[in-house]
Amino acid sequence: MTKRLIITIALGTILLFLWNAFSWMALPFHSNTLNNLPEESVDTQYLKENILKDGVYHYPGLPSDNSNESLVDIQDKLKSGPRITLMVYKNGPSEMFDPGQFLGSLIINLLTVIFTILLILKLKVKTLKSVLIHCIIIGLLIGLVSDVGQMNWYMFPLDYTLVNLFDHLIQFTLLGILLGLYTFREKQNVEE
Repeated sequence: MTKRLIITIALGTILLFLWNAFSWMALPFHSNTLNNLPEESVDTQYLKENILKDGVYHYPGLPSDNSNESLVDIQDKLKSGPRITLMVYKNGPSEMFDPGQFLGSLIINLLTVIFTILLILKLKVKTLKSVLIHCIIIGLLIGLVSDVGQMNWYMFPLDYTLVNLFDHLIQFTLLGILLGLYTFREKQNVEE
């Protein structure tokens, strides 16, 4: 079983990585939900000089100690729009296809597979159906907590949210199939 778990961890990590690459690079759904800001709408020089650190910013923000703005002022701005969530990274240059980010993705996928296996190991009955259902539930929970939660609080568009939610469901469905058909195959035969 140990050898099978090690193979599963490697295969599952690669499977999740390949799905991510395929979903983001070959399918049009993510690119169709991400919009570019017109160059003239962002004063990058101002951001470089006035935003002190990398981070996620929102407009209108919340009142701060060094601002004379009240909640009423912010509410008025929210009514008239726009509402903007902006991620700023200015801590040095970045690359479109940074090898470090690919390595980071592999590590995230590796940990995802390991933790999913740890959860599935807790199941008393490990049939293909039970493993697959539990993996799909894990994917759905991740999507609800992260993507749907962000749609709720930060007004992320429904199409953007659904594409990400379906990505989680597909990833964990594929992982559930791997776990159900390969990893816990012997346990299914014993339980039948």
